Amino acid sequence: MGSAKPTARAIGWTDDAIEAQLRRFLRGRQVWPRYAEFVAAGHRGLYSALARRGGARSWARRMGVEWVKRPPGHVPRWTPQRVAAELDPFLAGRDVWPSRDEFEAAGLNLLREAVNRLGGMQEWARKFGLRRPNNSAGSTRIWHDERIEREVGPLVKRLGRWPSKGEFRQAGLQSAQSAIYRYGGVQHWRQHFAVPSAPAHTKVPDRRIWTEQRIERELRDYCAGRSDWPPFREFTRDGKARLYHAASLHGGIGRWRKRLGLRPPRRTHTAARRGRT
Repeated sequence: MGSAKPTARAIGWTDDAIEAQLRRFLRGRQVWPRYAEFVAAGHRGLYSALARRGGARSWARRMGVEWVKRPPGHVPRWTPQRVAAELDPFLAGRDVWPSRDEFEAAGLNLLREAVNRLGGMQEWARKFGLRRPNNSAGSTRIWHDERIEREVGPLVKRLGRWPSKGEFRQAGLQSAQSAIYRYGGVQHWRQHFAVPSAPAHTKVPDRRIWTEQRIERELRDYCAGRSDWPPFREFTRDGKARLYHAASLHGGIGRWRKRLGLRPPRRTHTAARRGRT
């Protein structure tokens, strides 16, 4: 090996370090994640490092997951078949359905959301022969089928179709919507009420819509009084993971950090020193 001093960018991103990070991030996956999934999980640096050291396709082959070539902006569609295929290795050897934290730790938030949409936890647990987690002995189910029908029925009847997320929120029925995800899923309840799906572009203000103006406004509010850019862990801790994700996809973190006049997060230097030892 040469005696040249490694650059700050290269410190800590050896092949072994990349492989260790990827093994944790890819646990339970059969298909290589999209770039947006790396960003959402706070692994933009990991993606950049593996891109410099062989590229995504090479690392997918090395890690034993399927590489899927996707056109720019293409999002693979979640089908029951895909949900079953991605759940299979994640649930192997389990007797009890995994918790939300376990899905998050495995980087499988999108899979968990697909489970909720396509049948719900109860239905998928039954298909895989797993027990639902019992968080408190003797606990009773607060949202039974009759209550869901009673609370959601008037909104569905008024709209003549299935409500969008924004319409659930405006009606104050977020808890009912969560119960629908847990007990049957959207498709089951939409068929129960015999109504069509919500239109693809329902004209209801939705908090998922991120504009440049909104990103800047929320970032300035969140970073007020700071001199360093907060690491992804702090965004997540403070319930701002969506803001971080939006900033990543709309120009990148570096651009927004410079725009707000902030220094890089200090934890980057700590991680670099740790990677050197």
